[in-house]
Amino acid sequence: MRARVEDDTKGRQQVYDACSEPCPIERGMRIIGGKWTGSILWHLKDGPVRFNDLSRLIGGASKKMITERLRQLEARGLVRREVMDTAPVSVQYEITELGCTALGFLGALRKWSESLPRSSADT
Repeated sequence: MRARVEDDTKGRQQVYDACSEPCPIERGMRIIGGKWTGSILWHLKDGPVRFNDLSRLIGGASKKMITERLRQLEARGLVRREVMDTAPVSVQYEITELGCTALGFLGALRKWSESLPRSSADT
C-alpha cells in the first residue's frame, strides 16, 4: 500500500491509502531518534563502558538524561546493563547484537553531518 495525494474532480486534494500506523522511518526515529540516543550507541560500539565514563564521553548530557536513555535502550534490547561486583558498586553498559545493527546508519549519519557546513545553529 502506498499513500498518495491526488486532486479530485473539483480540484481538492484527497489522501488515499494513508498509513494507519507509523511508517518504518517514523518507527525507527521513535526508537533511536531521542536526544543523545545515537551518541550513546556510538560510544558503546568499541566495548563495555562504565556509566561515569560514558557520561564523560557524552558532553552536554546530564546524568539523569543518560540514565533515562540507557533504560529505554535496555528495554528495547539495544543495550545490556551489567552491575559490577566492585566496591563501590559500578555499572557498565554494552551494545547488544541488535544495537550493533544501528551502527551502520549511525556511521553514515556521522559522515553526512561532517560534510555539512557548520553554522551557529549547530552549537
